[in-house]
Amino acid sequence: MPDFHDSVQILVITGPTATGKTRLAVDLAQHFNGEIISADSRQVYHGMDIGSGKDLAEYGSIPYHLIDIADPASEVYNLGRFCRDAWQAIGDIADRNKLPIVCGGTALYIAALLDSYRLPGGELPPRSYDTPRIRQNPDAPDSFTPPFSLSPLIMGVYYPRATVRKRIEQRLDTRLNNGMIEEVKLLHKQGVSYETMEFFGLEYREISLYLQNRCSLPEMRETLLNRIRQFAKRQDIFFRKLEREGHRIYWLSEGKDPDPFVLTQKFLAGKSLPEISFRLCDHLNPPSY
Repeated sequence: MPDFHDSVQILVITGPTATGKTRLAVDLAQHFNGEIISADSRQVYHGMDIGSGKDLAEYGSIPYHLIDIADPASEVYNLGRFCRDAWQAIGDIADRNKLPIVCGGTALYIAALLDSYRLPGGELPPRSYDTPRIRQNPDAPDSFTPPFSLSPLIMGVYYPRATVRKRIEQRLDTRLNNGMIEEVKLLHKQGVSYETMEFFGLEYREISLYLQNRCSLPEMRETLLNRIRQFAKRQDIFFRKLEREGHRIYWLSEGKDPDPFVLTQKFLAGKSLPEISFRLCDHLNPPSY
């Protein structure tokens, strides 16, 4: 594990949903001897494959972390566990002289790494749906403190809003045709309650409502399409917040321009990076997906 005073170089590949983040992360990992750490709050769960967009076939021989590590029927994977798992994975990868590449779009997870979240006040009590989860002793030692610092190169995949809308719809129809409804049926059969499906949101929530005959198939698809587009909008709001807080994000047009391989090569060599020519937060009207 790196020393507390060390600074570990990492790549962060992010962007709105349905923009090809995983493909870019895999390509960079192949070129720069990297391993991928998923920053996705649903890919951690076994069996949630199609709906969470794991796309495991894309990884090929590239090692990945924080995927398929929790049981959706019995575990609640939270920020505290992500912090511990992600920092441990980053340290282990760096110890083997490989490049940690964080890839995903879960805003809270990305912020936890970039802003080195601490978890004050000791461990949270067990989850209960009818009791607020208040830390038992605010004066207790932190339950998690980042063990070293990070030096991140943040790259986001950017497409015009009309293109993202189209990609979201195409991907949704592909997933529906490739067994996403059957996946949710199987999860429920394996003990994942419909209440838990609602907690997982988006695909799992809307399909579970359809399976309970609370909406028709066309109604489910239309509602889900709108909710995914709203989710993409919330992701953009988060990226703007990161930029306003001082985080430098290189937005790559279609994942290619500026060239992510050139940026990464300069970053790893300690060379000066080019000025950022495009920032989402500089545009008055946020994208509406």
